[in-house]
Amino acid sequence: MIKFLTLKIFTLCILGISSLQGEENYLNIDAKHFDADQNNNIMNFRGDVKMTKNKDILLCQKLVVHLKVSPEDKTKKIPKEYIATGNVSFVLYTNNNLKGKGDVVYYYPKEKKYIIMGNGYLENIKEGKIVYAEKIYIDELTGQTKLDGGKDKPIKFRLRLQDNKDTKTSKGK
Repeated sequence: MIKFLTLKIFTLCILGISSLQGEENYLNIDAKHFDADQNNNIMNFRGDVKMTKNKDILLCQKLVVHLKVSPEDKTKKIPKEYIATGNVSFVLYTNNNLKGKGDVVYYYPKEKKYIIMGNGYLENIKEGKIVYAEKIYIDELTGQTKLDGGKDKPIKFRLRLQDNKDTKTSKGK
């Protein structure tokens, strides 16, 4: 009975998440284990977790989703925070065309902020920019990125430059 009730709560939460984002925007989460804490509005997914939304993909070993009451519909709950741990990797095509990895990744959907902690790697696929840092902060609303190195781990930044051929051709025109 308790498992059925937990599954029902989980289904309602997921339906609430996907209905707020339109019919073509479904959030799908696959995992080996699931449990929920209804009193604290927390969903836990463990074991080969794969979260997808459209073409965006997140892979990890554990995903914790903190929920809050939707301001538009008090009967529904929406994600307030995602915390991914254990071999975290992701590819985001929706807004940024980003690829990344880290020990822990936090995502705050309302603020559109990402924080990558520990062994951070972030690549802008279109622009060819790659950064390595212990902490990477990304704010999609402001377009700002902040990098912090570790004690013995400096920040590494790689940028694709224009070919000399392209420069000469554009100067000659």
